[in-house]
Amino acid sequence: GAGYVYLIRLPMPVIDGELQLPGLRESVTVFRDRWSVPHIYAANEHDLFMAQGFVQAQDRIWQMEVNRRLAAGRLSEVFGPDAVEVDKVVRSLGLPQASRDELAQCNPSEMEILRAFSAGVNGFLELRKSRLPLEFRILGIHPEPWRPEDSIGWSKFMAYMGGKNWQE
Repeated sequence: GAGYVYLIRLPMPVIDGELQLPGLRESVTVFRDRWSVPHIYAANEHDLFMAQGFVQAQDRIWQMEVNRRLAAGRLSEVFGPDAVEVDKVVRSLGLPQASRDELAQCNPSEMEILRAFSAGVNGFLELRKSRLPLEFRILGIHPEPWRPEDSIGWSKFMAYMGGKNWQE
């Protein structure tokens, strides 16, 4: 029973009650419908994207971590030599540099959105640092703080894969 609580129940997201998330400018409401799909209501764009980052991390932090590492060519840091070839391909394509280049081109409004989203993800990581999903504990890793270039990197990787040109 204790193992179940420690391994399964503690990492589960808190979806009822109130949380204090430093950095929010006003109150935000997150309502989950009967399918547990979150609906976010915020008074301003900053709070909306910050809450989006928090909720996305709450539901998918392991997936986000793997996707970030995939897009940055850093899977082998966690999965070892079996992932080196994937990292080589991503780095050869220049996706990490393309992400940094695009970040440098963002206008202030876009940067505010990316920073707010990152702050929400990092707020989740700070709040739940001792109760991350089982995958993190099995591998003995802790996610690094989320950065705006992590969001851009994953979007670039999705665009590459969605373009159906990956075979070329």
